Amino acid sequence: MKERLKSNLGLKLLSVFLAFFLWLLVVNVSNPQQTASQTVQLDIINEDALTGAGLTYEIVGRSNVTIRYKVHMTNRSLISASDFRAYIDLSDCNVLGTVPVKVEVLNHSNLVEDVEVDPMVVHVETEPLQEKEFTVRAIFNGEVAEGYDINSYEVNPETVTVRGPESLVGQITSVGIEINDIEGATEDVVGTAVPQFYDANGNPLNLGERVTVDQEEIEYSVQVLKVRYLALDFQVSGQVADGYRFTGVQCDVQTIPVVGLKSQLASVTSVTIPSDVLNIDGLSATKTVSVDISQYLPDGVHMVTEDNNTTIEIHLEVEPLTERTFTLNTSLITLTGQDPQYEYEFADESLTVTVQGLSEDLASLDAGQITVSSDVSGFEPGEEHLLELTFGELGSGYQITAYSNVHIRVYDQEETAGLGAVIDEETEESSAAETTAQDGDEITENREVSHGTSQSNN
Repeated sequence: MKERLKSNLGLKLLSVFLAFFLWLLVVNVSNPQQTASQTVQLDIINEDALTGAGLTYEIVGRSNVTIRYKVHMTNRSLISASDFRAYIDLSDCNVLGTVPVKVEVLNHSNLVEDVEVDPMVVHVETEPLQEKEFTVRAIFNGEVAEGYDINSYEVNPETVTVRGPESLVGQITSVGIEINDIEGATEDVVGTAVPQFYDANGNPLNLGERVTVDQEEIEYSVQVLKVRYLALDFQVSGQVADGYRFTGVQCDVQTIPVVGLKSQLASVTSVTIPSDVLNIDGLSATKTVSVDISQYLPDGVHMVTEDNNTTIEIHLEVEPLTERTFTLNTSLITLTGQDPQYEYEFADESLTVTVQGLSEDLASLDAGQITVSSDVSGFEPGEEHLLELTFGELGSGYQITAYSNVHIRVYDQEETAGLGAVIDEETEESSAAETTAQDGDEITENREVSHGTSQSNN
Protein backbone atom coordinates (compact mmCIF):
# COMPACT_ATOMS: atom_id res chain seq x y z
CA MET A 1 0.00 0.00 0.00
CA LYS A 2 2.89 2.25 0.87
CA GLU A 3 4.48 1.56 -2.47
CA ARG A 4 1.25 2.32 -4.26
CA LEU A 5 0.94 5.64 -2.57
CA LYS A 6 4.49 6.71 -3.39
CA SER A 7 4.31 5.60 -6.96
CA ASN A 8 3.41 8.33 -9.49
CA LEU A 9 3.39 10.98 -6.71
CA GLY A 10 3.74 13.88 -9.10
CA LEU A 11 0.76 12.78 -11.10
CA LYS A 12 -1.29 12.48 -7.96
CA LEU A 13 -0.34 15.99 -6.75
CA LEU A 14 -1.15 17.37 -10.14
CA SER A 15 -4.55 15.73 -10.06
CA VAL A 16 -5.25 17.26 -6.67
CA PHE A 17 -4.29 20.74 -7.94
CA LEU A 18 -6.37 20.28 -11.05
CA ALA A 19 -9.31 19.16 -8.94
CA PHE A 20 -9.03 22.28 -6.72
CA PHE A 21 -8.74 24.53 -9.74
CA LEU A 22 -11.74 22.89 -11.27
CA TRP A 23 -13.68 23.35 -8.01
CA LEU A 24 -12.69 27.01 -7.86
CA LEU A 25 -13.76 27.50 -11.46
CA VAL A 26 -17.10 25.87 -10.81
CA VAL A 27 -17.67 27.97 -7.69
CA ASN A 28 -16.86 31.24 -9.52
CA VAL A 29 -19.15 30.42 -12.31
CA SER A 30 -22.08 29.20 -10.21
CA ASN A 31 -21.54 31.60 -7.17
CA PRO A 32 -20.26 34.88 -8.60
CA GLN A 33 -19.21 37.92 -6.46
CA GLN A 34 -21.70 40.80 -6.53
CA THR A 35 -21.81 44.45 -5.41
CA ALA A 36 -24.37 45.15 -2.68
CA SER A 37 -25.21 48.17 -0.47
CA GLN A 38 -26.73 48.99 2.90
CA THR A 39 -28.10 52.28 4.28
CA VAL A 40 -26.65 52.94 7.71
CA GLN A 41 -27.44 55.64 10.28
CA LEU A 42 -24.47 57.96 10.75
CA ASP A 43 -23.04 57.99 14.26
CA ILE A 44 -21.26 60.98 15.75
CA ILE A 45 -18.43 60.68 18.24
CA ASN A 46 -16.33 63.15 20.19
CA GLU A 47 -19.03 65.84 20.32
CA ASP A 48 -17.11 67.32 23.23
CA ALA A 49 -14.51 68.53 20.76
CA LEU A 50 -17.01 71.20 19.68
CA THR A 51 -19.17 71.67 22.75
CA GLY A 52 -16.05 72.07 24.85
CA ALA A 53 -15.14 74.99 22.61
CA GLY A 54 -18.57 76.55 23.14
CA LEU A 55 -19.90 75.46 19.76
CA THR A 56 -22.88 73.49 18.62
CA TYR A 57 -23.23 71.75 15.26
CA GLU A 58 -25.68 70.54 12.65
CA ILE A 59 -25.14 67.92 9.95
CA VAL A 60 -25.92 69.45 6.57
CA GLY A 61 -28.02 67.12 4.44
CA ARG A 62 -29.00 63.58 5.35
CA SER A 63 -28.05 61.87 8.58
CA ASN A 64 -27.38 58.42 7.02
CA VAL A 65 -24.90 57.07 4.49
CA THR A 66 -24.78 54.29 1.92
CA ILE A 67 -22.19 51.49 2.30
CA ARG A 68 -21.29 49.51 -0.80
CA TYR A 69 -19.38 46.22 -0.73
CA LYS A 70 -18.71 43.03 -2.71
CA VAL A 71 -20.03 39.68 -1.56
CA HIS A 72 -20.60 36.32 -3.14
CA MET A 73 -24.12 35.61 -4.16
CA THR A 74 -24.56 32.73 -1.73
CA ASN A 75 -23.51 35.00 1.18
CA ARG A 76 -25.47 38.09 0.20
CA SER A 77 -28.43 37.26 2.39
CA LEU A 78 -26.17 36.94 5.41
CA ILE A 79 -25.17 40.60 5.30
CA SER A 80 -27.38 43.35 6.85
CA ALA A 81 -27.05 47.02 7.83
CA SER A 82 -26.31 46.06 11.42
CA ASP A 83 -23.06 44.47 10.26
CA PHE A 84 -21.65 47.94 9.57
CA ARG A 85 -21.01 51.08 11.54
CA ALA A 86 -20.60 54.47 9.89
CA TYR A 87 -19.44 57.41 11.99
CA ILE A 88 -17.75 60.76 11.98
CA ASP A 89 -15.29 62.02 14.53
CA LEU A 90 -15.95 65.68 15.27
CA SER A 91 -12.40 66.08 16.47
CA ASP A 92 -11.48 65.72 12.76
CA CYS A 93 -13.65 68.69 11.75
CA ASN A 94 -11.55 71.16 9.77
CA VAL A 95 -11.96 74.87 9.23
CA LEU A 96 -14.13 74.22 6.17
CA GLY A 97 -16.54 72.19 8.27
CA THR A 98 -15.93 68.87 6.47
CA VAL A 99 -15.49 65.59 8.35
CA PRO A 100 -14.54 62.23 6.75
CA VAL A 101 -16.95 59.34 7.18
CA LYS A 102 -15.41 56.20 8.63
CA VAL A 103 -16.76 52.65 8.31
CA GLU A 104 -16.31 49.58 10.46
CA VAL A 105 -17.40 46.04 9.53
CA LEU A 106 -18.82 44.64 12.72
CA ASN A 107 -19.80 41.15 11.53
CA HIS A 108 -18.91 38.81 8.63
CA SER A 109 -15.82 40.75 7.73
CA ASN A 110 -14.55 37.64 5.89
CA LEU A 111 -17.54 37.67 3.56
CA VAL A 112 -17.31 41.25 2.28
CA GLU A 113 -14.66 42.98 0.23
CA ASP A 114 -13.96 46.43 -1.20
CA VAL A 115 -16.13 48.27 1.36
CA GLU A 116 -16.88 51.88 0.33
CA VAL A 117 -19.08 54.66 1.80
CA ASP A 118 -21.10 57.35 0.06
CA PRO A 119 -20.68 60.20 0.81
CA MET A 120 -17.10 59.97 1.93
CA VAL A 121 -17.29 63.28 3.82
CA VAL A 122 -20.13 65.25 5.42
CA HIS A 123 -20.44 68.95 5.97
CA VAL A 124 -20.93 70.18 9.55
CA GLU A 125 -22.18 73.69 10.31
CA THR A 126 -21.14 75.12 13.65
CA GLU A 127 -22.35 78.14 15.62
CA PRO A 128 -21.91 79.41 19.17
CA LEU A 129 -23.59 77.38 21.87
CA GLN A 130 -25.79 79.43 24.20
CA GLU A 131 -27.11 78.72 27.66
CA LYS A 132 -29.86 80.96 29.00
CA GLU A 133 -31.92 80.90 32.20
CA PHE A 134 -35.67 81.53 32.09
CA THR A 135 -38.28 82.00 34.79
CA VAL A 136 -41.06 79.47 34.38
CA ARG A 137 -44.49 81.04 33.98
CA ALA A 138 -47.85 79.31 34.23
CA ILE A 139 -50.41 79.41 31.43
CA PHE A 140 -53.92 78.48 32.57
CA ASN A 141 -56.17 76.78 30.04
CA GLY A 142 -59.69 77.02 31.40
CA GLU A 143 -61.60 78.93 34.08
CA VAL A 144 -62.19 78.16 37.73
CA ALA A 145 -65.76 77.99 39.05
CA GLU A 146 -67.83 81.22 39.11
CA GLY A 147 -67.18 83.26 42.25
CA TYR A 148 -63.67 81.82 42.61
CA ASP A 149 -60.31 82.88 41.35
CA ILE A 150 -56.66 81.90 41.42
CA ASN A 151 -55.00 83.51 44.42
CA SER A 152 -51.47 82.27 43.74
CA TYR A 153 -49.50 79.51 42.12
CA GLU A 154 -46.10 77.95 42.60
CA VAL A 155 -43.85 76.08 40.19
CA ASN A 156 -40.89 73.92 41.08
CA PRO A 157 -38.28 74.65 39.94
CA GLU A 158 -38.96 78.34 39.35
CA THR A 159 -36.24 78.66 36.70
CA VAL A 160 -34.84 76.40 34.00
CA THR A 161 -31.71 76.56 31.85
CA VAL A 162 -32.10 76.24 28.09
CA ARG A 163 -29.14 75.09 26.01
CA GLY A 164 -28.75 75.12 22.25
CA PRO A 165 -27.59 77.00 19.16
CA GLU A 166 -27.54 80.74 19.59
CA SER A 167 -29.85 81.25 16.60
CA LEU A 168 -32.50 78.99 18.12
CA VAL A 169 -32.23 80.04 21.75
CA GLY A 170 -32.50 83.64 20.57
CA GLN A 171 -36.02 82.92 19.34
CA ILE A 172 -37.19 82.04 22.84
CA THR A 173 -38.82 84.86 24.80
CA SER A 174 -40.26 82.83 27.66
CA VAL A 175 -40.58 79.33 29.06
CA GLY A 176 -43.81 78.17 30.59
CA ILE A 177 -46.02 75.26 31.47
CA GLU A 178 -49.64 74.84 30.45
CA ILE A 179 -52.03 73.94 33.28
CA ASN A 180 -55.10 72.26 31.86
CA ASP A 181 -56.92 70.93 34.94
CA ILE A 182 -58.32 74.11 36.55
CA GLU A 183 -61.64 74.18 34.66
CA GLY A 184 -64.43 74.57 37.22
CA ALA A 185 -62.05 74.24 40.17
CA THR A 186 -63.22 75.32 43.64
CA GLU A 187 -60.14 74.11 45.50
CA ASP A 188 -56.38 73.87 45.08
CA VAL A 189 -54.96 72.09 42.02
CA VAL A 190 -51.58 70.27 41.83
CA GLY A 191 -49.78 68.38 39.05
CA THR A 192 -46.81 68.28 36.66
CA ALA A 193 -46.31 69.62 33.14
CA VAL A 194 -43.63 69.66 30.43
CA PRO A 195 -41.91 73.03 29.86
CA GLN A 196 -42.52 74.70 26.52
CA PHE A 197 -40.84 77.53 24.63
CA TYR A 198 -42.71 80.67 23.47
CA ASP A 199 -41.86 83.57 21.17
CA ALA A 200 -42.47 87.28 21.78
CA ASN A 201 -46.12 86.94 20.71
CA GLY A 202 -46.78 84.08 23.10
CA ASN A 203 -46.83 81.47 20.33
CA PRO A 204 -45.30 78.05 21.10
CA LEU A 205 -41.99 77.20 19.39
CA ASN A 206 -40.91 73.79 18.09
CA LEU A 207 -37.12 73.98 18.00
CA GLY A 208 -36.36 70.27 17.70
CA GLU A 209 -33.84 68.22 19.61
CA ARG A 210 -30.99 70.69 19.25
CA VAL A 211 -32.45 72.83 22.04
CA THR A 212 -32.60 71.15 25.43
CA VAL A 213 -33.85 72.18 28.86
CA ASP A 214 -32.40 70.94 32.12
CA GLN A 215 -35.81 69.95 33.54
CA GLU A 216 -38.07 67.48 31.75
CA GLU A 217 -41.06 68.14 34.05
CA ILE A 218 -42.18 71.04 36.23
CA GLU A 219 -44.29 70.58 39.34
CA TYR A 220 -47.07 73.10 40.02
CA SER A 221 -49.61 73.93 42.71
CA VAL A 222 -52.46 76.43 42.23
CA GLN A 223 -54.36 78.04 45.13
CA VAL A 224 -58.04 78.66 44.33
CA LEU A 225 -60.05 80.95 46.68
CA LYS A 226 -63.47 82.61 46.81
CA VAL A 227 -63.66 86.20 45.46
CA ARG A 228 -64.51 89.18 47.70
CA TYR A 229 -65.24 92.79 46.70
CA LEU A 230 -63.64 95.83 48.34
CA ALA A 231 -64.79 99.45 47.93
CA LEU A 232 -62.32 102.13 46.87
CA ASP A 233 -61.83 105.08 49.25
CA PHE A 234 -60.42 108.17 47.51
CA GLN A 235 -58.58 110.61 49.80
CA VAL A 236 -58.10 114.02 48.13
CA SER A 237 -55.83 116.81 49.43
CA GLY A 238 -54.83 120.33 48.39
CA GLN A 239 -56.50 123.42 46.93
CA VAL A 240 -57.14 124.15 43.27
CA ALA A 241 -56.04 127.40 41.62
CA ASP A 242 -57.99 130.62 42.22
CA GLY A 243 -61.06 130.88 40.02
CA TYR A 244 -61.52 127.08 39.85
CA ARG A 245 -63.38 124.51 41.89
CA PHE A 246 -62.76 120.81 42.56
CA THR A 247 -66.00 119.05 41.62
CA GLY A 248 -65.19 115.50 42.67
CA VAL A 249 -63.51 112.19 41.84
CA GLN A 250 -64.60 110.24 38.79
CA CYS A 251 -63.55 106.62 38.37
CA ASP A 252 -65.08 103.80 36.36
CA VAL A 253 -64.07 101.42 39.13
CA GLN A 254 -65.79 101.78 42.50
CA THR A 255 -65.20 98.27 43.85
CA ILE A 256 -62.51 95.74 43.04
CA PRO A 257 -62.65 91.93 43.23
CA VAL A 258 -59.89 90.42 45.35
CA VAL A 259 -58.85 87.04 46.66
CA GLY A 260 -56.87 86.19 49.75
CA LEU A 261 -56.91 84.09 52.87
CA LYS A 262 -59.76 84.72 55.31
CA SER A 263 -57.29 85.78 57.98
CA GLN A 264 -55.85 88.40 55.60
CA LEU A 265 -59.25 89.82 54.64
CA ALA A 266 -60.93 89.63 58.05
CA SER A 267 -60.48 93.31 58.89
CA VAL A 268 -60.37 94.74 55.37
CA THR A 269 -63.50 96.45 54.00
CA SER A 270 -62.04 98.98 51.57
CA VAL A 271 -58.89 100.01 49.76
CA THR A 272 -57.69 103.57 50.45
CA ILE A 273 -55.99 105.62 47.76
CA PRO A 274 -53.92 108.06 49.87
CA SER A 275 -54.14 111.84 49.64
CA ASP A 276 -50.53 112.28 48.50
CA VAL A 277 -51.46 110.43 45.31
CA LEU A 278 -54.67 112.45 44.78
CA ASN A 279 -53.32 115.96 45.36
CA ILE A 280 -55.07 118.86 43.60
CA ASP A 281 -52.83 121.78 44.63
CA GLY A 282 -52.86 124.49 41.96
CA LEU A 283 -54.96 122.55 39.45
CA SER A 284 -56.78 124.56 36.79
CA ALA A 285 -58.03 121.61 34.74
CA THR A 286 -59.10 118.03 35.25
CA LYS A 287 -56.21 115.73 36.09
CA THR A 288 -56.03 111.99 35.41
CA VAL A 289 -53.99 109.83 37.77
CA SER A 290 -53.03 106.22 37.01
CA VAL A 291 -52.89 104.15 40.17
CA ASP A 292 -51.67 100.59 40.62
CA ILE A 293 -54.14 99.14 43.11
CA SER A 294 -51.88 96.22 43.98
CA GLN A 295 -49.52 98.43 45.99
CA TYR A 296 -52.35 99.36 48.39
CA LEU A 297 -53.59 95.82 49.03
CA PRO A 298 -52.62 93.89 52.16
CA ASP A 299 -49.87 91.30 51.86
CA GLY A 300 -51.17 88.07 50.39
CA VAL A 301 -54.23 89.74 48.82
CA HIS A 302 -54.37 90.43 45.11
CA MET A 303 -56.81 91.91 42.64
CA VAL A 304 -58.72 89.63 40.28
CA THR A 305 -58.22 90.73 36.64
CA GLU A 306 -58.51 89.05 33.26
CA ASP A 307 -55.24 90.44 31.92
CA ASN A 308 -53.29 90.85 35.18
CA ASN A 309 -53.63 94.63 34.84
CA THR A 310 -54.14 96.16 38.29
CA THR A 311 -53.91 99.80 37.18
CA ILE A 312 -56.99 102.07 37.25
CA GLU A 313 -57.47 105.66 36.11
CA ILE A 314 -58.82 108.26 38.53
CA HIS A 315 -60.07 111.63 37.22
CA LEU A 316 -59.81 114.64 39.57
CA GLU A 317 -62.49 116.92 38.14
CA VAL A 318 -61.77 120.69 38.15
CA GLU A 319 -64.02 123.31 36.53
CA PRO A 320 -63.69 127.10 36.16
CA LEU A 321 -65.91 129.41 38.24
CA THR A 322 -68.15 132.00 36.57
CA GLU A 323 -70.22 134.93 37.90
CA ARG A 324 -73.84 136.00 37.55
CA THR A 325 -75.35 139.32 38.66
CA PHE A 326 -78.84 139.56 40.18
CA THR A 327 -80.89 142.76 40.73
CA LEU A 328 -83.05 142.81 43.87
CA ASN A 329 -85.59 145.38 45.06
CA THR A 330 -84.36 147.00 48.28
CA SER A 331 -87.79 146.48 49.80
CA LEU A 332 -86.84 142.79 50.09
CA ILE A 333 -84.09 143.65 52.57
CA THR A 334 -85.05 142.61 56.09
CA LEU A 335 -84.21 145.29 58.66
CA THR A 336 -83.45 144.25 62.22
CA GLY A 337 -82.94 146.40 65.32
CA GLN A 338 -85.51 149.03 64.27
CA ASP A 339 -86.54 151.70 66.79
CA PRO A 340 -90.38 151.91 66.90
CA GLN A 341 -90.17 155.71 67.21
CA TYR A 342 -88.32 155.98 63.92
CA GLU A 343 -89.28 155.56 60.35
CA TYR A 344 -86.89 154.04 57.77
CA GLU A 345 -86.79 154.80 54.10
CA PHE A 346 -84.45 153.26 51.46
CA ALA A 347 -82.54 155.85 49.52
CA ASP A 348 -81.81 153.28 46.73
CA GLU A 349 -84.49 151.41 44.86
CA SER A 350 -82.43 148.34 43.87
CA LEU A 351 -79.52 146.19 45.01
CA THR A 352 -77.18 144.32 42.60
CA VAL A 353 -75.57 141.13 43.87
CA THR A 354 -72.79 139.18 42.06
CA VAL A 355 -72.69 135.44 42.78
CA GLN A 356 -69.78 133.18 41.87
CA GLY A 357 -70.17 129.46 41.14
CA LEU A 358 -70.19 126.81 38.46
CA SER A 359 -72.07 127.80 35.33
CA GLU A 360 -74.47 124.88 35.66
CA ASP A 361 -75.25 125.76 39.27
CA LEU A 362 -75.69 129.47 38.54
CA ALA A 363 -78.17 128.66 35.79
CA SER A 364 -80.44 127.03 38.34
CA LEU A 365 -80.17 129.84 40.93
CA ASP A 366 -83.18 132.17 41.27
CA ALA A 367 -83.08 135.72 42.65
CA GLY A 368 -85.76 134.75 45.15
CA GLN A 369 -83.28 132.42 46.81
CA ILE A 370 -81.06 135.33 47.79
CA THR A 371 -82.04 136.69 51.22
CA VAL A 372 -80.61 139.93 52.60
CA SER A 373 -80.78 141.51 56.05
CA SER A 374 -79.22 144.47 57.83
CA ASP A 375 -79.02 145.68 61.43
CA VAL A 376 -80.15 149.33 61.75
CA SER A 377 -79.87 149.60 65.51
CA GLY A 378 -77.99 152.73 66.51
CA PHE A 379 -78.98 154.63 63.38
CA GLU A 380 -80.09 158.21 64.31
CA PRO A 381 -82.64 160.30 62.43
CA GLY A 382 -81.66 163.14 60.23
CA GLU A 383 -78.83 161.24 58.47
CA GLU A 384 -78.46 158.91 55.49
CA HIS A 385 -76.81 155.71 56.61
CA LEU A 386 -74.87 153.04 54.61
CA LEU A 387 -76.27 149.61 55.37
CA GLU A 388 -74.02 146.70 56.27
CA LEU A 389 -75.68 143.81 54.45
CA THR A 390 -75.82 140.22 55.59
CA PHE A 391 -76.73 137.51 53.06
CA GLY A 392 -78.43 134.24 53.85
CA GLU A 393 -76.73 130.90 53.16
CA LEU A 394 -77.03 129.95 49.50
CA GLY A 395 -75.17 126.67 49.76
CA SER A 396 -71.57 125.57 49.42
CA GLY A 397 -71.76 125.83 45.63
CA TYR A 398 -72.22 129.60 45.64
CA GLN A 399 -70.22 132.59 46.85
CA ILE A 400 -71.29 136.25 46.85
CA THR A 401 -68.32 138.19 45.55
CA ALA A 402 -69.74 141.73 45.24
CA TYR A 403 -72.84 143.83 45.85
CA SER A 404 -73.84 147.46 45.47
CA ASN A 405 -74.20 149.96 48.34
CA VAL A 406 -77.59 150.57 49.86
CA HIS A 407 -78.39 153.72 51.92
CA ILE A 408 -81.29 154.33 54.28
CA ARG A 409 -82.83 157.49 55.75
CA VAL A 410 -84.12 157.59 59.33
CA TYR A 411 -86.93 159.86 60.51
CA ASP A 412 -88.34 160.60 63.97
CA GLN A 413 -92.09 159.81 63.94
CA GLU A 414 -92.97 162.76 66.30
CA GLU A 415 -91.19 165.31 64.16
CA THR A 416 -92.78 163.77 61.14
CA ALA A 417 -96.22 164.03 62.80
CA GLY A 418 -95.69 167.77 63.71
CA LEU A 419 -94.45 168.53 60.28
CA GLY A 420 -97.51 166.80 58.92
CA ALA A 421 -99.91 168.98 61.06
CA VAL A 422 -98.25 172.21 59.92
CA ILE A 423 -98.47 171.02 56.36
CA ASP A 424 -102.16 170.14 56.83
CA GLU A 425 -102.99 173.60 58.38
CA GLU A 426 -101.22 175.41 55.58
CA THR A 427 -103.04 173.28 53.11
CA GLU A 428 -106.43 174.12 54.70
CA GLU A 429 -105.70 177.91 54.73
CA SER A 430 -104.62 177.78 51.16
CA SER A 431 -107.79 175.94 50.23
CA ALA A 432 -109.99 178.51 52.04
CA ALA A 433 -108.29 181.41 50.30
CA GLU A 434 -108.76 179.79 46.98
CA THR A 435 -112.46 179.22 47.76
CA THR A 436 -112.98 182.92 48.74
CA ALA A 437 -111.28 184.11 45.61
CA GLN A 438 -113.39 181.88 43.49
CA ASP A 439 -116.60 183.19 45.18
CA GLY A 440 -115.56 186.85 44.57
CA ASP A 441 -114.91 186.10 40.92
CA GLU A 442 -118.34 184.56 40.57
CA ILE A 443 -120.11 187.68 42.14
CA THR A 444 -118.23 190.04 39.84
CA GLU A 445 -119.06 187.89 36.90
CA ASN A 446 -122.74 187.93 37.80
CA ARG A 447 -122.73 191.71 38.19
CA GLU A 448 -121.18 192.16 34.77
CA VAL A 449 -123.76 189.94 33.24
CA SER A 450 -126.64 191.90 34.88
CA HIS A 451 -125.25 195.25 33.74
CA GLY A 452 -124.96 194.04 30.23
CA THR A 453 -128.55 192.95 30.19
CA SER A 454 -129.83 196.33 31.38
CA GLN A 455 -128.02 198.11 28.58
CA SER A 456 -129.51 195.84 26.05
CA ASN A 457 -133.01 196.51 27.24
CA ASN A 458 -132.49 200.19 27.00
